[in-house]
Amino acid sequence: MKAVTRASSLAALAAASRGVIWALLRVLPARRHAVVHGWPDNEGNAIEVVRGLRRRYRGRIYWLMADPAYRGPAFAAAELGDSTRIVRLGKNSLRAIWFSLTAEITFFTHGLYTAVEAPRNRLVVNLWHGDGPKSARDTNLVRSTVVVSATRLWGADKARIFGLPESSLAVVGNPRSDQFAEPLREDACTTMGLDPTRRRVIWLPTYRQASGPRARSWSDGDKLSGNDDVAPIVRALAKGAERLSLELVIKPHPLDTDTYSYPGLRVLRGPELDAAGVSLYQLIGGCDALISDISSVWVDYLALNRPIGFFIPDLDELNAQRGLNIDNLEEILPGPRIENPESATDFLRKVGAGSADAQPAAYPGAAVIGVVSELGGTDRLFDWLTDFQRRRGRPSLFSARRPDQLQKSDAAT
Repeated sequence: MKAVTRASSLAALAAASRGVIWALLRVLPARRHAVVHGWPDNEGNAIEVVRGLRRRYRGRIYWLMADPAYRGPAFAAAELGDSTRIVRLGKNSLRAIWFSLTAEITFFTHGLYTAVEAPRNRLVVNLWHGDGPKSARDTNLVRSTVVVSATRLWGADKARIFGLPESSLAVVGNPRSDQFAEPLREDACTTMGLDPTRRRVIWLPTYRQASGPRARSWSDGDKLSGNDDVAPIVRALAKGAERLSLELVIKPHPLDTDTYSYPGLRVLRGPELDAAGVSLYQLIGGCDALISDISSVWVDYLALNRPIGFFIPDLDELNAQRGLNIDNLEEILPGPRIENPESATDFLRKVGAGSADAQPAAYPGAAVIGVVSELGGTDRLFDWLTDFQRRRGRPSLFSARRPDQLQKSDAAT
């Protein structure tokens, strides 16, 4: 009974707080500055938006962070270090809250305390943190003016769950995908314990059991490590990679509690990437193929048209415990299922041979998903927002792209 009463009290307090924020956004004037918040601090969508705002936004940029000492990946260090334009603030500091309440434009990846229904003089952009088949959780209170997507299929689902009309859906690609084009330097590879001379396959599983902020933990299924059905397939991947001179790397989700302690795999986690000055999407862009499951990352990877193998030994369990937002996932997967040692070896063999039939474009599901297949999503988002502001009779907030930016975008495609 006490637990129910406490939960009800917290819910009432949260509702009251949202009401106060709703009112303050309508009383306080919007000022010429932008606020960006991504989780974690190295989240690629937030980083690329901060970089893009520095190029194309006239006001100051307040970057809300858990650790304001974080400097960003090496390729962006000079831009992100521009203290005349970019101000790093602790997310929960009084200054951060004040600038959030008075910002004319806000970007976030997981929601923010000001993510209530916005007045017309504010532009609130929900970057979110990817597209894909996972059912979204804890979204019923997140409100924005615009939501961003990389696909036609999952964009429509995003607009629905966030209560937005189709006109507020920006299917422009996730800004973080621009990092695919950042080269992976030889010294960075060495720092991470990788061989810069070998072709690389990266395995990016989503979490089954997770530990999050404020000691929250939850489970969407059983860990893969220790699973007797999984182990022979992973051994086949490791042996096949070695035989074909491929480097097999695993990058767990930042919330994942699994160890993935398999022989023949190099396990890389966030702190190791940060120490090398490398972003996750820069690392992925330096890989020749991907192995994944219901993670959102493979959806972005489609833009590169490189082989994707789907290793989902617990698909039914994930569907039952986490939930999927699509009924026919197996039919639209743009790559082969890795279901046994033989299919694992066959996938790597095709990667090693550069087989065209291993590319996503060879699978009908790629067209159904409808991913934005060109890089340059950050500038494309600002262009889209400029048109959006015009359609709703509001002033433009962004300058036009310079000729050199247009040339860079064309080169990326």
